[in-house]
Amino acid sequence: MVAAVRKKKTLAPSPKLGTQVAELLKRRILSGAYAPGDMLPPELALAEDLAVNRFTVREAMNQLEQLRLIERRAGVGTEVLDYSEHASVDVIEYLAVTPEGVVNTEVLKNLLEVARILSADIAELAAKRRNDDDLRALDHIVAEMRSEKNLSRLLWLDFDFNWALAGAAKNVVPRLLMNSVRGLLKKYTPYLETLWVSPGTITEGYEHVVEAVRSGDAERARSLLLWIWSSRHERFVDSVGRKSRPPGP
Repeated sequence: MVAAVRKKKTLAPSPKLGTQVAELLKRRILSGAYAPGDMLPPELALAEDLAVNRFTVREAMNQLEQLRLIERRAGVGTEVLDYSEHASVDVIEYLAVTPEGVVNTEVLKNLLEVARILSADIAELAAKRRNDDDLRALDHIVAEMRSEKNLSRLLWLDFDFNWALAGAAKNVVPRLLMNSVRGLLKKYTPYLETLWVSPGTITEGYEHVVEAVRSGDAERARSLLLWIWSSRHERFVDSVGRKSRPPGP
């Protein structure tokens, strides 16, 4: 079986072939190669096409069903579901970037819009619920930002700041949502550096956020986060026409 996989160059040999098959089919579904309402080929046909056994295909189908990308119906077959109506945020990473590495700027703009809305509410809650440990964590991250010049590192510190802010808000849901885009940030950090207006400007903005949270000024904390994310959204939109691929290694 492995030899056949190598020959067809469809999948790299791996003990986790089921996951590889799931990734391949996931890409086909999210790219529209399989449209909502389409019936996937039978397991045996997929196994022959991908040079794997039926158990591997079945394992892949289990993964896709958990993501709510497909639905298996006894006596009928496997139907492709509309991901926008059934799937969770776990598919965002796959929607945001094509298999060829081209970034879907519309999806990233959607992400920024949601981040702008949620971050403002998170900052407001943090100002009302934070404790001393939360403030120390936020102060530490801002101090690191102040001395950091590398944009890639700053982007991760930015993630850490918003992660800590969600912790100060005492709400686990924002952190779970951030987990779903962590992989996207890791893969495409160079591209996402365009979200920074300038290191000094954003760091200064976060310093003011921390002071607002410290003083319990929920409205100011909210306004500052709206400003930060609105600035990012504008900068990203401006950069769309100039940069559509992540830089090479």
